[in-house]
Amino acid sequence: MARRFCKCPTWWIRIDEKTGLKKFGGGTSAGTSIAALKCILALSASIDFSTRKAKLSLSDLEKLTGLSRPKVIDGLKLLTVLLIIKVDKTSHVHEYELTEAPQDANWAKVPYERIRKHLSEIPNRGVIPLTALKIYLLLVSIRPNVSDSVPVGYDTLVEYLGVQRSQIRSALDILYSHTLIRITLSDESKERHNVYTISGL
Repeated sequence: MARRFCKCPTWWIRIDEKTGLKKFGGGTSAGTSIAALKCILALSASIDFSTRKAKLSLSDLEKLTGLSRPKVIDGLKLLTVLLIIKVDKTSHVHEYELTEAPQDANWAKVPYERIRKHLSEIPNRGVIPLTALKIYLLLVSIRPNVSDSVPVGYDTLVEYLGVQRSQIRSALDILYSHTLIRITLSDESKERHNVYTISGL
């Protein structure tokens, strides 16, 4: 039977929730930030559930992410600097490990088939695709275990992601069009907000 979900350690988002995803900046760094976030999701969809390790060639990562080889390398370098991954280069095919923090072994469920099928389709340039990836990783990291859905207001996205409010709608359109999320509107509180459902879980 196909795997329903894969494991994505998310300590690097929670260890400092005010800066975690903000470290993946836009501007001239947007391409590398996109590459790094895509590599996180690609590795999550490839690692052994217990060891958090996977042996992958650069060609494997190119195929999963839709990135060029230089951009894959740039993304992996950034993740290594941020201590989000460890790389074992002792064999021809490198082994990658998604790390855990000593005080935070929690992880997010990421839909296995959806990521492997649609990650490569997300554009590799520009602030809007970067914002989309940041939103997606935030949503999977804060989603409660008892539900596939999570309510989040635009103000929270702006605060935690360091993005402009005007970028959010277009970024959500990317996630929606690639069937990674569904969006509904909640009227349960005085402040209306979107409810995001992670597709494929």
